[in-house]
This record gives sequence, structure tokens and C-alpha cells, in this order.
Amino acid sequence: MVKILYAEDDFLTREVVAERLENEGYSVVLAKNGKEAWTEFQKDSFNAVILDVDMPIYNGYEVAGLIQSENLQVPLIFYSSLANVDNIKQGFNNGAKVYIVKSGDMEELVIKLNSVLRDNSSRLCYLTEQVYFDTLTYRLNIYGKEKVLQNVEGKILAVLCKNPNQLVKKDLLLEIGWNSTDINWDKQLIKVISKLRKTLEDCNEIDIRSDTKKGYWLLITSPKTT
Repeated sequence: MVKILYAEDDFLTREVVAERLENEGYSVVLAKNGKEAWTEFQKDSFNAVILDVDMPIYNGYEVAGLIQSENLQVPLIFYSSLANVDNIKQGFNNGAKVYIVKSGDMEELVIKLNSVLRDNSSRLCYLTEQVYFDTLTYRLNIYGKEKVLQNVEGKILAVLCKNPNQLVKKDLLLEIGWNSTDINWDKQLIKVISKLRKTLEDCNEIDIRSDTKKGYWLLITSPKTT
């Protein structure tokens, strides 16, 4: 189930928004101030975070900065009554995908949350519930620990991730990694695959199998549940 962290200091707003999101099928974790939001974020994995701006202890911008310092993949949405241009600019400067000014109708929040999640899912490749790869930034998250892969490693893993449990032909990987199908690049491909195996060695559910003549498989024995 898609999990949302929602931070809002106003009790009524917090409960009404949470109910609406739950009716849309989301699992919602609530926080009543910025510090609580940061604590909840560190305890669990979320598909998106919705933040009020004007909150006690840590404001929304401060929470966004903390989240961005740890995980750039989680989309941030500001949902605030502060409607001036400076506040909106500051929201985007702190990593927001969307800044929504509160109104009596929550339809805009629901529509834009759905859109953000669709956009994010197209670039995030979930291998298991706790292992995912950002095919745009080449950030690999394994059990909450993030590593940024080098350019060629990222390109190769991106292709393998999009074709789990399927043979990916060697010529395709060579073309993607080095713009060439020349056999002289075979050794480089083998080195990259070796590095990826090393990176994934703590993931018991994931393995890269090879047929040096045909290509490679990214085998996942535990299907994703997200």
C-alpha cells in the first residue's frame, strides 16, 4: 500500500485530510509538528510527504531540508495557507514537487498527489519492498541506505531493473553503456556487472546471473509488494 506522511499542526485539518487520503486508498501516518514529522520519516519508508509550512518546533521548510539531506527520491508536497509568492518560492527552493494553497476543497491535493506519485513511480524501480533504484539519478536505496552509482553502472542497472527476471542481451547492454557492440568492450561490461553484484551482495532476494554469450538476468526471488 502507498504510504503518505502528513504533517499538520491544526488538529481538524489534519484529521479531515487524513480521512480523505485514506478514502483514496492511501495509508497515512500523521505528525502534529515538524519535529514529529522528521522522527516519523526516519522510522519508516514513505512514497510521499505532505507538509504544512507554519508548524511548531521545525517548520515545513526545515523538515523538507532534513528529508532532502537524507533522501532525494521521496516527493515533497507543501499544503499551506501561506499564499504569497515568497512562501511558494521558498517551498520549491526546499525541494517541493508541488505547492498547494489550502482551500475548502481538497480535490487539488488529491489530483496532484496522484500525479506526483505516478511521475515518481515511472523513475523508481522497486526490486523488493525495501530495495529500489532511481533510474534518473542512479541512486540505489538498499534497506534505507543510499548509494549513488557511477554513470555506466547506473545505465546498466536501469536496464536490468526494467526487465526483471528476463534475459537482457549483451549487445543491448554494450550499446547502452559504451555506444558500441564491439567485443572489445566485453571485459568492461563484465567489470561493471561484478561491481553491481558487489553492491547488491547484501540483498539475498536479488542476484545477477550471466550467460557471457547471450547476456544477463536480474533475478528477483522475492517479488516487490509496493
